[in-house]
Parts: sequence; C-alpha cells; structure tokens
Amino acid sequence: LSTQTGRADALLSGARHFSTSRQVSGWGSHSGYSSSLSNNKVTTTATPFDYAAQRRLALLKDAANSQADNAEAQNSYYRELLKPKMRDSKAPLVVARIEQGDHAADMTTLQLYLLALMQSKATPDRAAMRLVELLKARPQLVTQLVGVGGSAGYEKVLHMLANAKNHPDITDNGADSSPQQHKKEEELPKKNEQEFQIFEDEDDGDYAGNKKNAGANDGSSSKPLHIVVQEKSGSMIWGGVKWFLSTLFYAFLFLTFLDVVFESSGLMKAPNKAGEFKPEEMTTQVRFSDVQGCEEAKEELQELVQFLKSPQDFAEVGGRLPKGVLLTGPPGTGKTLLARAVAGEAEVPFFFMSGSEFDEIYVGVGASVTGDTQVLVKDGDGIRLMEIGAYIDKYYPNTQEGYVVPVDGVQTLGYNGGSKMRGSAWTRVRQVYRHKVKEVYEIKYLGDTVRTTGDHSVFIRTADGIKATQARNLCVGDMLVDMPYSDSHRRSESASGFASSNCRMATPLSMCAPESDFSTRQRHRVACSEQGIPEDIVITPALLWLFGIYAARGYIAENGLQLRFDSSEQGLAQRVMQNMEDVFGISSSEASITTGNEEAEVLIYSPLVARFFEHNCGSCVVDEKHIPEPLWTASSRMYQSYLEGYALEVGSKQPQSGPLVIASADQQLLRELVWLASMHRFKATLQNDVSGKETSDTATDGVAQSWVLKIWPAQHAATSAADAMQHRKATIESIERVAYSGYVYDFCGCDNEAFFGGNNPVLLHNSKVRKLFAAAREKSPSIVFIDEIDAIGSKRNPRDQTYMKQTLNQLLVDLDGFAQTEGVIFMAATNFPEVLDPALTRPGRFDRIVQVPLPDVRGRAAILKKHSEKIQLSGDVDLNTIARGTPGFSGAELQNLLNLAAIEASKQRAKSVNNKHLEFAKDRIIMGSERKSAVITPESKLATAYHEGGHTLAAMYTPGAMPLHKVTVMPRGHALGVTVQLPEGDRDSVNKQEYLAQVDVCMGGRAAEELVFGLEKVTSGCSSDLRQATRVSTAMVSQFGMSEVVGLVNYDAEQYERLSTEGKRTVENEVRVINELSNLRVMRLLTEHREELDRLAKALVEYETLDKNEIERAIKGLPIERDDVAK
Repeated sequence: LSTQTGRADALLSGARHFSTSRQVSGWGSHSGYSSSLSNNKVTTTATPFDYAAQRRLALLKDAANSQADNAEAQNSYYRELLKPKMRDSKAPLVVARIEQGDHAADMTTLQLYLLALMQSKATPDRAAMRLVELLKARPQLVTQLVGVGGSAGYEKVLHMLANAKNHPDITDNGADSSPQQHKKEEELPKKNEQEFQIFEDEDDGDYAGNKKNAGANDGSSSKPLHIVVQEKSGSMIWGGVKWFLSTLFYAFLFLTFLDVVFESSGLMKAPNKAGEFKPEEMTTQVRFSDVQGCEEAKEELQELVQFLKSPQDFAEVGGRLPKGVLLTGPPGTGKTLLARAVAGEAEVPFFFMSGSEFDEIYVGVGASVTGDTQVLVKDGDGIRLMEIGAYIDKYYPNTQEGYVVPVDGVQTLGYNGGSKMRGSAWTRVRQVYRHKVKEVYEIKYLGDTVRTTGDHSVFIRTADGIKATQARNLCVGDMLVDMPYSDSHRRSESASGFASSNCRMATPLSMCAPESDFSTRQRHRVACSEQGIPEDIVITPALLWLFGIYAARGYIAENGLQLRFDSSEQGLAQRVMQNMEDVFGISSSEASITTGNEEAEVLIYSPLVARFFEHNCGSCVVDEKHIPEPLWTASSRMYQSYLEGYALEVGSKQPQSGPLVIASADQQLLRELVWLASMHRFKATLQNDVSGKETSDTATDGVAQSWVLKIWPAQHAATSAADAMQHRKATIESIERVAYSGYVYDFCGCDNEAFFGGNNPVLLHNSKVRKLFAAAREKSPSIVFIDEIDAIGSKRNPRDQTYMKQTLNQLLVDLDGFAQTEGVIFMAATNFPEVLDPALTRPGRFDRIVQVPLPDVRGRAAILKKHSEKIQLSGDVDLNTIARGTPGFSGAELQNLLNLAAIEASKQRAKSVNNKHLEFAKDRIIMGSERKSAVITPESKLATAYHEGGHTLAAMYTPGAMPLHKVTVMPRGHALGVTVQLPEGDRDSVNKQEYLAQVDVCMGGRAAEELVFGLEKVTSGCSSDLRQATRVSTAMVSQFGMSEVVGLVNYDAEQYERLSTEGKRTVENEVRVINELSNLRVMRLLTEHREELDRLAKALVEYETLDKNEIERAIKGLPIERDDVAK
C-alpha cells in the first residue's frame, strides 16, 4: 500500500473503538494542542506551477459542480485536490465541501474526508469526532450506505471504514496531464462501484436483506419463512375494547398518584409573583345602592361616575374634573365602600392601597445592602461587575440620601421564572436608593459575606420554591439561592438569556477605539492598513484564548505587546504565534532573554495590537485587569476558551476528577470569572488563599492577597459527597448583627423583585416596583384609592426623618404628572383631615373634600335594613326603633350589632333574631361584655349599687340630662357598673344647661357614696367620673366661652400651653368651681330622694341590671315583673 493508505489505516484504527458517548477531557476548543502527530504528518512539497494539473483540476471541478448527484464525479475532484503536488493544501476545501452537504457522497467520499482531515493536521480523535458529527448531520447518507440509521448506522459505517481493504489513491503518476488521462479518470465510477460492492460482501451478511432473493425460502436462518396472522374482526373489536378500558384504568391510577405527590410536595402551588399592581378583583360590583346613610356624599360623587363613563362630555365645554377627591369622616362611616361604589357604578378598574402599605412599597425604607456588594450592571457604558455603592453614589449629590432616584436604560442580572427559578436573565432597574443605617446583619456563606439591613429580604430555598425572607428572620442552615447550574451533561449553550454557542459572535471588535477622536481613528486605520491587520476583529474562541493568555502573562512595553515563554513552553509559544496570525494576520518579532540559568523567548507585537488588548482586557497591573466585555454575552465555549488561556500561566491545576483551581492576586478578574461560571451553570467559588474565607480587599501589612478560584465543569463530579453538598447549597454558616455607620444601597423596581449580588452571587430581594400610577394610567379610566392617607400625607415638620418627607414629596410629584383628561381619578380617605399637609389638599391635587358624617336616624334605619337582608328577623323587630336607640352609631357598628345579635340567637338555638337579641348586642357594644366569672363581695356590690343609683337619680331629676336607658352592677369591661344614657334623637349642638347636666350626672356616683357611707368611705371608683366631669368643665371654660370669669375665649391645647401662669390658674379655678357647685347640687338632690336611692340600690343588688321601666317601678317600691324572677 501507499504512504497515504498507511496514514488512513492509522486514523481508522483509532476510530475503530470510537464511541458516540465519548468525551474529550480538558477545557476549551483547543484542548488537544499538546497532542503529537509526529508519526502522521502530511508533508507537502512546493512544486513549480503545473498548468496541465490546474487545467485538469478545473475540468474536474466543472464536472463535479454540474453533476452534483454523481458521487464519483465528486470523488474525482476530491482526489485531485488531495494530491501532494498541489502548491497549497486544499484539504480544508475538501472538508468544507463535504460538510456542506449539497453534493452526493458514498463510502469513498468518507475515506477522502478522513484523509483531508489528516492533511489539516487534525488529531485522530478529533477527526473521528468530526466524522461522527458529519454522519449525524446527514442521516440520509447513513441510511443509503448501510440501510439503517441512528447509532447503529454510525457504528456500522465506522466499522466498514476501519476494515476497508481498498483506499482511495491520491498518488500522482506523473507531472504530465492530458485530456486523454482526464477521460480515463471519468471512467472511474464503474471501478468504485466494485469497491463499494466489496464493502457489502465483507459485511458478514448484514446487508443481505437489501439484495433480491434468488431462490425460495426454506425456513433456514438465511432464508426465513414469512407467516401472516390475521385475526377475525370480532376478536379485534373485543381486543380494542379491552385495551381501551385497561388504558383508562391505569391512566386513572397514574393521575391519582401524581395528584397525591404534587399536593404533598406543594408543586401545584401558584408561584410567588409579587411586584405588579393589579386592580382589585370584585366578583360582585359595589353600587351606590349598597352604601346607605350618606346620601349627600353619594350625590357629590355622582359627577365622578359621569366623567368616568363619558369624559368627552366634560371636555367639550372646557370643564375639568378634580384630579383628586378626599373622603373625610369618623371611622366606620363607609368611605372605602363609597370609593368602591364609584368604581362599580362607572365600571372601571379599582386600585386600592392603604397609607402604611403605600409608604412601605412606594419608598421601600430599609431594603438595602452595603456598598461593597458586587453587582453586574449593564447600561450605556457597557457591562461591568462593580460595587453597588460605587454605581449608585453618582446619582446622589454630596451627602443626600433617603429618597429614590429614577434611572433609565439600566439593567442588572436577575432571574426568570416564578417560584421555580429557570435561569439568570437581565432585568430592568427603574430606580436606585441609598440611606444611612447604624447596624447591619452579616451573612456568611460559601466563603463570602453579604451585609444587609435587618428588614432587607434575601431569597432562600424552601419546599415550595424560592421565598423572600427578612435578614433578621434568617437562621444558620438556611439555603440561599445561588445561580442555577446543571450537574448532568448539557449542550454547549449558555444560560438562559445569553448567546448561543456559535463559533463566532456577530458583532466584531474594532481595532480603532470608538471613544477616540476622528484623527486618532484615522491614524489607527492607516496603521492597520500598513500592518495588514483588519479593522474589525471577529470574536472567535481563538481570540478569547489569546485574551486569556494576555491576562495571564501579557505585558505592555514601549515597543508594543510582549508575551514571555520559558524554554519548556515552545509548543505553547508556537500556538500563540499561530493564533495571532489567524486572528490578526500578523507575525511577531522574537527576542531571547536570559534570567539566571534559564533562557526565555519573548514574542513582541506592534503597539497597535498592544492598545487593542489593553482596551479590551485592562492594563497589566494587579487588580486592574478585567474580562473583555463581549464575554458577558458570549457562549459557554467562548468562556471556556478564555479560561483555558488564562489558566495556562497563573497558578492553576486541574486533577483528573475535580475542579479547576486557579490562584491569583487579581481578585476583580477572579470575581468576574466566578460570575461567568455561574451564569453558564458551572459550580464556582472564590475564597481567600489563607483563611479560606473572604476578608477585606486589602491585605494587612501592604501584602497583596492571593485568591483561589474553583470551577467545576459540567462533565466532572465533586471529589466527595461533602464537597458536593457544600457547593450545591449556599448554606448560611453564620449570621450576626453588627454596628455599621454608612450608606446602604438598593436597586428598585427589578422584575421578580430580585437581583444577584456578592462575590459568590446569591439572589437578593429589592424594593417593590413603584408602578401603582403606571398601572392606573395603563388601565385608564380607573380609580386609585389610598386609604388612611394621613399616614403619609401629614404636615411636614423639619424634625421628621428624611424618608417620611420624601414619601410625600414623591406622591405630590406623581400627582402632578397626571392630566385631568387622562381618565385617572385619585381618591383618598382619612379620619383626620386637619393633619394633612396643605400642599396635598391644594387645587390640582386633592382639591375636592367630601364629608362622610355619622348617619342620622333615617340613615341608620337604611343601614340596618341593608345589612339585615340576609338575617332572619322575627316579626316583632322594628328597625326604626333600633335606629332611634343607637344615636352616634356608625355603619360599621350597626353591622356589628346585627352580627352579634345573630350570633347570640344561634347560641340560644333560636330560629330568628328578636328584640332581646338585638338589645343584648347593643348593650355589649355600649357597655362591654359581662364579666360573669368575676368574684364580687356583697359589700362591694352594695357600694356599686349605691354608686350607680346616684348616677341614675341624677340623670332622672336633673334638667337637660339625656334620657336614661339602662343601669347595671354587673362588671362589664373595666367597670364594676355602668349607667347608660341615650339621646332621644340626633344632636348637632349642646347648650350650657346640658353640659352642666353631664357634670351633675358624673358627680352623682361620688355624692351617693359620700351620702350613704361617709366621706372617709368614698372609693376610687369615682376617678373616671371625675375625669369626665373635668374634661367637660374644661371645655366649657377654655373652648365654649361658658364662664363669666374667663370670658369668651377659645384655647386649644397648644394655645393653653402658651398661657401665662395667672391665666392657667384662672382657668383651673373656674373648672374647680364648676365641679364643686355640681357636687353640692347633686348632694342636695340625693338627700331629697334618699328613700328612692335605697330602693334602687336594693333592686340593683337583687336584679343586677334594670332598664328604664324597671328603674321607675323600683324607685316607686313596685315589684319588678320578670320571667326569671326567683329562679
């Protein structure tokens, strides 16, 4: 055989035992650069130009192009290209043409393909792998050659190639060439058909089935009998029914099993997606008919409904509707329900939020990490890994802090997916935030430390997915959420959101710095033209490998880029020169230097190339190098090429099984490599070389620290079970609260409310999305309702914290950003309109104030009727009577009254709610719950009876006092006894006589005790009565102008504090006079009605609770008629 045949045998013998599941160890696409092909080198000899050979090559090329379906025509062209006498190696052309797949091929074509690969200096393993890739790309060719496809087909083709006896002859029989010789070569197809027939004959009968049988089948293994079994139609139908029923049964069992598994594991739970404001889901729309007791307020809000329904009617005549409506009134009057009714009547979306929630979400106070936390930022300046504090500080002038700053065009690395994270992805940052704190929590994990405020949340892994938990609630052993990676064999594609694994990237790098001026760029273009360097450098794995070599051993000198190699690294130096020539098309100037007893080789490239490397990879100073920016969005193959080049110089080692370990002082570069490894789903950690745990960036005593990077590639397993667990879970090793004085920072408005941070990146929580107003504008026309707005809209004070003022400031700014014609109405509710900041209630903001007062008697009756629609009432219940007996009750209290009555009726097994149940509910609301378990001595009970009797008689016989309702000596709430008065109707104003009557009733209890038991036996139970009497007397003197001594004045609390000592003494003396005169009047009244007082006290001791009718019978000495008397 010829020399070429021996070369093919060597290759095919290596491919004979090739398996499709085999993996080539090492990193990157250049892992086999150290393999030797000394025994299989293809020697090409330059010969004089042969016009006849070129003519023959042209004829064969035309024949091959015109006969694309003729495999032999293609093979003749390939043979000519592979002849040794060709001036330049045409093997890459043969490889590219065959891999293109547009031309016919046969077994000879595959042999020629292998020879072309060998001439291209491919290793045997690499040639075999590329052959398998070719067969996988052309499955129809495999089926054509061996009759079967898939892995079995690949193995048979390889087996035939390895055992082939005839090999394609590419030897040159002479330099002369003629048309007759070319004509002779065109007759080769017949010869090659015989060669292919030989392959079939040698295949041990595997393809005998493809030939026509010459004789009859005799039942032997070589001639099997063919038997056809045909079932009856009836049996086929019955079999089909049985198959269908059995399939349903097993499917039911399988689905039941899946349901049990999913329910127990929580996999069926909805993902925790927060951050997006959505309108309230109201299954039943609230209408104005559902809101009772505030008719005037509904009439005022009716125009809002008309505007939301047809805003063009208002715009036609130039009318503008108020931008904001403020609902004010006591608690429980239905302000929130009224706002929902407006949305229901107009049939528009309703966005609801309370004031306290608005403060937390809108500003996000405290949700921050310290400024040294590493984050990945993408903006107009490119992509870079940097400290979050260094990035956010530029948005705040000087020492300002405590408010959010909107940003545009900024992204950071977050994640995609819901509670089950699917991968890392770029996420938009809408705002940034910083403020000062005095303490932080240090969370240590995987050799790294994250410092955050106690109310900042970080994500942890739970059985239900990932969950945000405040730092103060974390525990040792909780698992933080690091970037996802894959343990199984995976494709060479990068993580979600990054470029695919093509051999090159679409956007090249320019040799001319884009930030340079025009003249500088022109000089660079001229230099590129003179040196033969392309202006745009295509990003390939070879370029990324060179970037890694530069980061490891590159040096910028005056004469250009220098790369130094020891005498033992000649192969590496040759590879660098080859890649530089392939990428840049230039050669280096070489120099030799001697260091000690060793001689080293230095490759020197032009200053233009040096500037290109420095611009993309940083200067050759420790901790100033960085990865090239395109690598952040490149494929995993690109990343591995860079890592391979970098690891060739720095202290690195990679055992046969285990991680790649790199030790270096370039901490910033190692940080970036850790992030990239995590983004491409490799396990990676960064630790201090001395302690094994990360410390400060600057070592003690001015000595540079050494850092250790460990990366586990996908095809390698962890060295031990403990090592695998350590890197599979970012487990919290310790958490400690420490003192801190400085700023903390946060990215706000990120998708999924999360971003990655830290040297070993973990998922951190960010402030919620500030998009309430954006969502309302998107859903317009709509209503935005903020309940308890006084929580954020109170009057500003210079002593308030900065963030409290900033919350109101940003609310005012956002309100100004809406036009009256946008169809968004802002509604708010408060119980204290007087405390709101004037800037909030000025025209153009909340400029319409709607009062929602307590309902009057008609309103209370309507409210009771509305709430009692679903309650079974007995026939004797009169809701109007209940309404008259509940003055001052709000709508919420009336609803509670009916609910309490219904509960009491249910407890008593009653079929409907009667007056007794309603009376019980009213007493419970007014007087509190009975304390039947309290132990009261007879003496204390008698004293309480006389005390309450004094109140009762004072209320009955004092002119101007409110009518008596009920009295009890049963302990309720904090009181031992209660006397209840209810007005006959709604009172809008109170005169002096009525106020004095209130003071007299308050004094009645103490006067009775003094009258019956003596001054020395007066109890402390009268303290609340004296407090109430003093409050009324003080209001009469200082606010209502009802004192002739003090005069017609009104002093509020602030003005009273500014009064002189003499003025305060005058007010106090007048209050004391009113109380003492009241006590004298009541003492005289009780002395006159002493007998009635004794009768009433005796009845209270016996019956404990008396209503108005029973009180009148008791003081007259008449018996009290009750169903439970003497029971």
